[in-house]
Amino acid sequence: MRLIKNFLILLIIFSNTGFGKDFKELFVIYEPLNDPASIEKSINSSFNTMVFRLSGSASPSNIWKIINAGNARKDFISSYSIKNFDEKSFLQVNFDKDALIKVFKELKIPVVGNSRPVVLILMKVDSGSMDPYFVTSYGINNSIDELIQNAIFNYSNSRGIFIELPDIDLTDRFDLLKYEKLIDSKDFISSKYLSDKVVTIDLTKVGLNNWSVTGDVNNQYSNDEFYEDFFEDFDSYIESEIDMLLSKNAVDITKEELIKIHINNINTLLDYKESRRIIENMVGTIQMKIISFDTDEIGFEVRMLGGFKTLEKQITENSFFEIIQGSFNDKYLRLEYKQ
Repeated sequence: MRLIKNFLILLIIFSNTGFGKDFKELFVIYEPLNDPASIEKSINSSFNTMVFRLSGSASPSNIWKIINAGNARKDFISSYSIKNFDEKSFLQVNFDKDALIKVFKELKIPVVGNSRPVVLILMKVDSGSMDPYFVTSYGINNSIDELIQNAIFNYSNSRGIFIELPDIDLTDRFDLLKYEKLIDSKDFISSKYLSDKVVTIDLTKVGLNNWSVTGDVNNQYSNDEFYEDFFEDFDSYIESEIDMLLSKNAVDITKEELIKIHINNINTLLDYKESRRIIENMVGTIQMKIISFDTDEIGFEVRMLGGFKTLEKQITENSFFEIIQGSFNDKYLRLEYKQ
């Protein structure tokens, strides 16, 4: 049941299914609300999560840097409301992007754009009591499966990153069984996904309380605290990988450029509003104004933190636009809006 609830929230938070790198609701946090009287606590927690997401760092030092500069957490909230999903309450907190970017710039805190990396985790478990299997995004074969699923949900929600477990259907299971001596199971599964990083971990029980873990996490565990000890190592590894991946998507907040954008296939008022909303919500967008309007095309001038390359990267990894033409020297992009 907990996995279903987490899955519903991830559907809301993330922009695309499958391989999608544009994190559209970057400035919306869904915080579990166990007691309506704890709204203040949930607001504070949501602010911490927002800073982690935007800075690309899980260090609390950035939070205290903002607070110690005389800012209150509520200064950055535009609205909040209680939402219910599968009989569980969440506080939906909408943050003011411009206010956050302004204080991040003033305090020289790094900013990571909407473009977010995708990590695929291939974790194979051999407990000795059943056939070896890969932990998937659905179903639970062992208590470790639920722990992994919940951990991945927490990483995705708090850091604003796409972390996936494989979905292995009946056809895949048949092919893996039929060709197990001819193909590498990890290569076979990972080939079905587009990702920036593939994490491979094998967990093998080798005694009553002994586990051997190999791959990207490598250790031997010989006590009944296996789960706790393993997850400490797993968490340390995953957090360091997330830090490294997000640092590659950092926006140069010391640089600003004016960029002209022309968007084709704008046929209705809704098309205009949605295409404008998407660009305005990008992390680096400071200012945006209309410069031309034709039958099915609209032109904008956008002031962008990080400049042309930042905008181009975020557009490339957005599922609603396709770049038709572009010029770095002229600071110009022609896009097609995909309805």
